[in-house]
Amino acid sequence: MDKHYKIQVKDLHKSYGSNDVLKGINLDVKNNEVVCMIGPSGSGKSTFLRCINKLEEPNSGHIYVDGYDIADPQVNINKIRENIGMVFQHFNLFPNMNVLENITLAPVQLGKMTKAEAQEAAMHYLDLVGLQDKATANPVKLSGGQKQRVAIARALAMKPDVMLFDEPTSALDPEMVGDVLGVMKRLAQEGMTMIVVTHEMGFAKQVADRVVFFHNGDIREQGTPEEIFDHPQHPDTKNFLDKVLNV
Repeated sequence: MDKHYKIQVKDLHKSYGSNDVLKGINLDVKNNEVVCMIGPSGSGKSTFLRCINKLEEPNSGHIYVDGYDIADPQVNINKIRENIGMVFQHFNLFPNMNVLENITLAPVQLGKMTKAEAQEAAMHYLDLVGLQDKATANPVKLSGGQKQRVAIARALAMKPDVMLFDEPTSALDPEMVGDVLGVMKRLAQEGMTMIVVTHEMGFAKQVADRVVFFHNGDIREQGTPEEIFDHPQHPDTKNFLDKVLNV
């Protein structure tokens, strides 16, 4: 395991019965790198992301996070997860708690911070996502875009080393997408290591250090945004981009 890499994935396989969802994925993600994953729905992108923090159990292969192989039963996966922030399509906020309570719950329960420290961190990250004035609001009173920004603040409050985003804007109304992508751009500029599954091609072009094209459980092609968007090599990549960029 090379210490320059935050995540290294070796020959990762995942299937559900006879359905092979991931067919031997190899991918390395460097410290401070932003990797955007694109490709058709059902190509394995989200399953790959969920394998990285073991929300899905791989069938075979190795995933190294900060040098620890999470396939090793000796490794404390909960300790690893504390350093991996994850933001989903659906915000998964607790409706019976206000925004501040949602954000401070995990750091306090896991003993990472005192309640006062967690509240200070929460206000800092709410400020980062532009929602300090919503600290005492109930999630049901927030728009979808606001809920997603709270979800990002909640993930950041654990002070993770890496952030995983699983199509964080796909459940949002179009006018809310920009606010969420703006927060993600700021994180990228500040050097957060990020893996982003996205349908937002403009975001991938602007923010990614590397774009990875998934198709049918394989990585067909990867490269810089210029290489993938302007000079795709694989016919599947060209076909996909023709469809999504010429809509």
